[in-house]
Amino acid sequence: MSEGQDWISVLPDEILHHILSFLTTKQSIQTCILSKRWIDLWKFTPVIDIQMATPYHETTPSERTFIHNTLTQHQAFKLHKFSLDFSYGALEDAVANVQIQHYIEFAISRQVQILSVSTELIFEELEDYYVLPNVFYSHDNVPSLEQVFLKCFLFNPNPPCDLPFASLKALCFFHCVIDDGTLKGLLSNFPVLESLTIDLCHRLLNFKASWCQSMRLKHLVVRCMDNPGFNLEIDSSSLSSFKVRGNSVISVSSLSSIAEATLLAREYEVNNNGWKIFENLKVFAWFGPLETECNLIALIDFLVHCPSLEKIEIDFRFSFWEEAGEHRPPFALERPFVENNGDGQPTVGFLDNVKKIIVHHFFGYKSEIEFIKHLMQKAVVLETLSLTYHRLELGPEYVSCGYTSCPPKELVQEEIFSLSTASSNVHISFHDTYHKLGF
Repeated sequence: MSEGQDWISVLPDEILHHILSFLTTKQSIQTCILSKRWIDLWKFTPVIDIQMATPYHETTPSERTFIHNTLTQHQAFKLHKFSLDFSYGALEDAVANVQIQHYIEFAISRQVQILSVSTELIFEELEDYYVLPNVFYSHDNVPSLEQVFLKCFLFNPNPPCDLPFASLKALCFFHCVIDDGTLKGLLSNFPVLESLTIDLCHRLLNFKASWCQSMRLKHLVVRCMDNPGFNLEIDSSSLSSFKVRGNSVISVSSLSSIAEATLLAREYEVNNNGWKIFENLKVFAWFGPLETECNLIALIDFLVHCPSLEKIEIDFRFSFWEEAGEHRPPFALERPFVENNGDGQPTVGFLDNVKKIIVHHFFGYKSEIEFIKHLMQKAVVLETLSLTYHRLELGPEYVSCGYTSCPPKELVQEEIFSLSTASSNVHISFHDTYHKLGF
């Protein structure tokens, strides 16, 4: 091959299609100007990725027909990925619903493996959300789907699920409108689902992980609306990780396989079968306030019953507003943490395998210090405590409402470094950030 020759253009079509699949569709189409060799290559790339960043009323006629022309000219028989992002209000037109249904039908007709359609949350009435077309549930090519991400769609009750989603492994519903019965019915059609995300969905009042009939479900993420009546039951024996966020009541049972858990909830319950349900938990993250001594005791009591726990991550970002705003008095724990070992004799619980503790948004409140103190007294092999002190200095507006600024960094740092530890080999890493509010 002579010097200066176009090495890329002589590659086989399959390789060039793969290269183009890393570009957006608009970028891929622009390569047609390179040479005659590239004129039609984009039409056969296995990925369609269209992102509309211009509000619909500001688009030109040519921009409004871009998607239509792209789908009309695209000739690949099968698609690996079909992604449309209208998150900037590009489809506020009255015919938008029909258009989106057409786009989804096109993707499924091409045996798409990864389907992602994201629309803008612009409606006040839930009934005005974009309706998911029936073809999503019943097309002959539905079994080809492996991953689905849908944002701002309305699921009609009792959808016609004629065919199982035989290959679907990952599913995410974000800001969708779906009720308990409809979700339960859908999940029964995903026999090999491995990852499920339910994020800020409307009309959903209850959720049970056991609704999913897949015995392969490993990862569960639930972020509920601010609905105090929302009930979440995590009762799937196949789970290895779950993340929960929201003001809800969480019930857990028989989770011996769990290796990683993240809780961002204000309330939670456990079953009456004891704490052994988390015997394999290795990573635990907590995002929320410790409003009372009872909360703190319950959380530590939970942690000492996780014998495989290696890493604890805590975020107190809610503590300042909850504690300072209500003038909650500081507390110091008096009674020891005691568990029963089964023969009636009390034994003290320890964090036998915890090597790393990370604390974010630490404000220096007594409850936070008490929590860290007891963790350090129980973590017998602790190697690292990484703490980020989040100091807030408040202006007159906040002070008049009863809030007080956080104590100086030096006082907090001295308090932390003076805490006794069960481990003789612990390294304390103290970081700080400083912010002003109301000035």
